[in-house]
Amino acid sequence: MHIPDGLMDGRVAAATTLVAACGLAYGLRAVERRHGLRTTSLMGMTAAFVFAAQMVNFPVGPGVSGHLLGGVLAAVLLGPWAGAVVIAAVLLVQCLLFQDGGVTALGANFVNMGLVGAVGGYAVYDAIRRAVGARRGVLIGSMAAAWFSVLLAAGAFTVELAAGGGKSQFLSVLSWMALVHAVIGVGEALITGLVVRFVLLTRPEIVADLVGGEGSDGSSPSKTPRWLSTTAAGLAAALAVSVFLAPFASEFPDGLEYVGGKLGFLPQGDAPPLLAAPMPDYQAPLPGLDYAKAATALAGAAGTLVVFAFAWTLAKVFPRAQA
Repeated sequence: MHIPDGLMDGRVAAATTLVAACGLAYGLRAVERRHGLRTTSLMGMTAAFVFAAQMVNFPVGPGVSGHLLGGVLAAVLLGPWAGAVVIAAVLLVQCLLFQDGGVTALGANFVNMGLVGAVGGYAVYDAIRRAVGARRGVLIGSMAAAWFSVLLAAGAFTVELAAGGGKSQFLSVLSWMALVHAVIGVGEALITGLVVRFVLLTRPEIVADLVGGEGSDGSSPSKTPRWLSTTAAGLAAALAVSVFLAPFASEFPDGLEYVGGKLGFLPQGDAPPLLAAPMPDYQAPLPGLDYAKAATALAGAAGTLVVFAFAWTLAKVFPRAQA
């Protein structure tokens, strides 16, 4: 659900950029309060996995695909605001390195997937988790919230499009976006549930609400080697997804592209990008590498490592810079 350049009205782009900047600043302050080994390790690992998983589009119907947003998954592991920062790191790398999502739409994409998806999705998750209780509440809450987060993000995009001059199409865009993304949300819920279930079975202390919530880091000097091994295993899993699954992702347009093509609100023509990316469309431009799937695998591996380093740096360096 990455909004491209040329789709958002200039005033909407400016407003969402301002909201995104404020939200990211608050999220970084929340990371500062959580500074410690657990947060730095998990932010890098989670960002790498979300980035890799977002490369794997899965078909959801004739001519349309979806991919993980990952906001709820990140929020369940890290807390809502640290989860939002993870999504920001993923979006920045996707935009600047791979031309996935427009530069002018970075603010809107973060609002939709980071603030609405991670923070708003966490509110749904937390209410269900508390009502159900225990680890079952974590699992049920994360799956339900993951589904709702996709619909919430789709609704936020529809409002942004209408605010920029698309009021006449508001109901038709909202209806189609809700219909398509309700199906995509099922995939989001299943992927989120599988990952959370695996974590609950193997490393339940990773879940933020099982280590004292967002205000607690939960790390211990005696457990330092285990956190490092967990991070290494998570990064290895992310690399495996980006190298072995991403090259075989569905080539169908995602939900936003499908609805935009059907209703005609996507930008027309092939305008040059505002900022040239080194690996557009997740293709590594290496001499002699003409095999598309190999180029995608290399680009995915490079992006996974860059996202891991970027998110880890945000968690590790920023708090010290603010001290």
